[in-house]
Amino acid sequence: MRRHYYHCHKCRRGLCPRDKTLGLGKRKFSPAAAQVVSIAGVQTSFAQSSEVTLRKLCGLKVSESTVERVTEDAGERLKSLLAEGETFGNTEPFAWQRDAHGKTCAYVSLDATGVRQQGPRGAQAEGRMAYVGMVYNTNSEHDERMPDPHSVRYLSGFYELPELGRQLRRQAAAVGWDEAEQQIAISDGGAGLEEFLRVHFPCAERILDFWHASEYLVELSQSLYPDDEEHRTAQLASWCHRLKHQGGLSIVWMLQSLEKTNWSSAQREAHATCLRYFQNHQHKMNYPRYVAHGWQIGSGPVESACKTVVAGRLKQSGMRWSQHGSNAVCHLRALYLSQRGCWEDYWQKYAA
Repeated sequence: MRRHYYHCHKCRRGLCPRDKTLGLGKRKFSPAAAQVVSIAGVQTSFAQSSEVTLRKLCGLKVSESTVERVTEDAGERLKSLLAEGETFGNTEPFAWQRDAHGKTCAYVSLDATGVRQQGPRGAQAEGRMAYVGMVYNTNSEHDERMPDPHSVRYLSGFYELPELGRQLRRQAAAVGWDEAEQQIAISDGGAGLEEFLRVHFPCAERILDFWHASEYLVELSQSLYPDDEEHRTAQLASWCHRLKHQGGLSIVWMLQSLEKTNWSSAQREAHATCLRYFQNHQHKMNYPRYVAHGWQIGSGPVESACKTVVAGRLKQSGMRWSQHGSNAVCHLRALYLSQRGCWEDYWQKYAA
C-alpha cells in the first residue's frame, strides 16, 4: 500500500495523514493485524511466531523483533488500562455452582511463580516473581449443572499486592462475586497472601491449601522416622487423616502431646517448626467443615494457572526476559486465557 508522506523541515518530523484513517499504531500495524500478531506472540516464542505461525496461517511476514514489540506494546497498553480501572468482557454473573447446602459458591485464589530475567546486554539478573490471581467457578459434585469451563478471570504480572487486590476485586465484581451466597478464598499461605485476601475479599471464607499443610507433616515424619519407612508412611497417613477429618486444631493438640524425651536437637527443631506452623494457621484448617459443605480444599486451580498462564509461555527452555517484556506478556496472556469475550472486548477498545 502506498500513501503520502509529509515532512516538516522546521520541526524535523514527518507524518502520513492516512495512518490515522487506517487506524495504524506506532508500529504501523492496523488493530486487526496487531491482534493477529499478539495472538501468536502470547502462544509461542516470538521466533516461532515470525518464522512459522504467522507465515503459515495468514501469510504475514514480520520479523521476530516486530512480533516481540507488537505483543509487548499490546500488553503494556492492557496494563495501563487495567490500572485505570478498566475491565473487559461481558458483565453477566457466572452461573456459580452450588455446595452441599445448595448455596452458590464463588472462588478466588492467588499464587506466584518465578520468571527468569536478563539484564542489559545479556547480563545475568535475579528472577522476578509473577503473581497469578484468578476468580473462578469450580465444578461441584453437589450441582447437576455442568459449569462453563471458561468461567474464569485471570490477572498476572509483576504486581504490588495492593494494586493486584484492587484489580482482582474489580474482576470479581464484573462476574457477580457479590451475588454468590458463599465466597471462598484459597491460598497456600505464602507471605502476604492471607492479608491480601482479608483486605480485598473480607467476606470470603479463607482456606489454607490442604496439601501445603500436609507437607509440614511429611517433613516432621521424615525427621522423626528417617530409617523406618513403613512406620513413617503409616504415621503420616494417620496424621493426614486426622488433619482432614478433625482439623488443624486437632493436629496442634496432637503435636503438643508427643513424647520428646529421646529426640535429637534436629528432631526438636522440626517439631517446633511444624507446631508453630499449625498454631499460626489452624484458623484456616477447619477441613471437616469445608468438606461437609462440599467446598474445595486445594489450591490446585491456581497452581495449574501458574503453569498455564506463565510457565507455558515464559518459562520455556533457555528463555530469559526483560522486566518490561515479561510483565507485558504476563498481562496479555492472562487476558487471552480468561473468559470468552475478554480478549475481543480489549481489542475493540484498543481499535477505538
